[in-house]
Amino acid sequence: MKRFASIGRIVARSGIVAVMFSFAWAASAFDVSPPTSHVELTRVGSMPTSAKPAGIPDDYVITPNGYFSPDCVATVHTGDELQRNGMIRRASGTMETAATCGKPNYTLQGERVEADGRHVLRSASTPPPEQSGWVQAANYTSSTPIGRIVATWTVPNAPTTKDDQVIYFFPGLEQLPTVQSILQPVLGWNGYNDKAWTLASWNCCVDGTTYHSDPIPARVGDTVVGDTYSTCAAGQACSTWKIDSRNTTTGKTSSLTTNPYADLTWVFGGVLEVYNVSTCGEYPGGPITFSNIQVYDRNNTRVASPPWKGFSTSGINPQCNYGLSTTATSATISY
Repeated sequence: MKRFASIGRIVARSGIVAVMFSFAWAASAFDVSPPTSHVELTRVGSMPTSAKPAGIPDDYVITPNGYFSPDCVATVHTGDELQRNGMIRRASGTMETAATCGKPNYTLQGERVEADGRHVLRSASTPPPEQSGWVQAANYTSSTPIGRIVATWTVPNAPTTKDDQVIYFFPGLEQLPTVQSILQPVLGWNGYNDKAWTLASWNCCVDGTTYHSDPIPARVGDTVVGDTYSTCAAGQACSTWKIDSRNTTTGKTSSLTTNPYADLTWVFGGVLEVYNVSTCGEYPGGPITFSNIQVYDRNNTRVASPPWKGFSTSGINPQCNYGLSTTATSATISY
């Protein structure tokens, strides 16, 4: 069956005094995972020939932000901090320059993005990647900068058909009208070529590099909390944010300390992103509900009723009963 291309996706793609004590408590309540050096993201070359995206090298890896050279993916370990200039301040206090990427990446639609950010559209003769894109996303645009988003969801059953597909679930924040980065706590299936669930926190893509924290394991039925927040006082534009991907069942957290690069105004309460899915059996168990979604603006004022909207899924093939239903504090994605 023909796989479908991405829809509606733009890829580049508070620190809040009143709640900082609760943030600090939450951080101390969970163990933070140690650096993990042996894991490797799923490579394009591991995909079946029929599913490989045309024109993308085999050594490129699949990320929540598209296809990247391994040279353009950097791990920011627990205690490290990603700076605005792309340097990493290690937990020891030393400053380290991340490896200069210098290589293009590719969006979920297969468009080439040069190291300087220039987009090169696919030629009409180059087919789009087979089944690559955001299937559904509960999202809205805020008129004021956001200071925090937190959501809870449960690790679903693994796909019935376990091929070489990659599945991602996350809430997140971006900028508009010009997307410079995306901050996202991510639950992934087969993200590390392991046919298993893992959690990691991501920020993409300063100077063409995408950054992530050390992944931690998750299992079916575990409760996940994704928390993305400014670490500065209410009302301040903050250069230091935390992205916590917490497995509350195991007590482990995969945390990324990072710079957002600009005000965050595009809000995602829950997203389903997939690569290389050709049949409904290749989706994990569903539907999936992002619950207890809390959005706060920069002044630490909670957004009472986020005006969630979704994507059109009418053109997706295969059709798997896609849908989105929302409340002020939840988003349920069906498939």
